[in-house]
Amino acid sequence: MEQKFKIDPIKIDSSDCVVHVGQRIADGKIVELGKPHRFHEGEWVKIIPTITMKESLAITQVTSMADKQEGEMLKTFEQICESLANRVVDWDWTGIDGEDLPKPYKNPVAFHELTNEELIWLITASLGESQADKKKELNISQTTHSTSTQNSQAKE
Repeated sequence: MEQKFKIDPIKIDSSDCVVHVGQRIADGKIVELGKPHRFHEGEWVKIIPTITMKESLAITQVTSMADKQEGEMLKTFEQICESLANRVVDWDWTGIDGEDLPKPYKNPVAFHELTNEELIWLITASLGESQADKKKELNISQTTHSTSTQNSQAKE
C-alpha cells in the first residue's frame, strides 16, 4: 500500500544535479571549479514540495558556518538530514559505485554520504523547483513583468 500524504509528493528528474570533482577552495573561496559530473543522470526523486521553518533556519546557519564550532555544524547538518528524510519520500539514486542508495524516507542516515552539491540540490528541489524550472520561471517572470509594464502604460 502506498503512503498517503497531505501534500502530494512530486517526482523530479535529477539529471540537472551536478557534482564538481576536483574543486579547490582557498581562503574560503572556490579557486578551481573542478570537473562537473551528473551522477544522477536519468534518476529521480519524489519529494514533498515544502520546507520547514527548522530547515530554513538550519540553511541560514549553513551560510554563516565560518564562525561555527564543529559541534554546531554537525547539529545543523543533522537537522537538515532529518528534515529531508521527512520530505524525500523515495528516489532511485545510485552512489558513485552505481549501487542503489538506501531509501531516504524517515532515514536521515541516507543523506550522510551525499555531497554538499547533492544536498543543496535536494533542498532546492524540496521547494518544488529544479534548475530547469528556475530558468523557465525566470523567463516567464521577465516576460510577465514587461507585459504588465506595457499594460499599465497603455492604461495611462
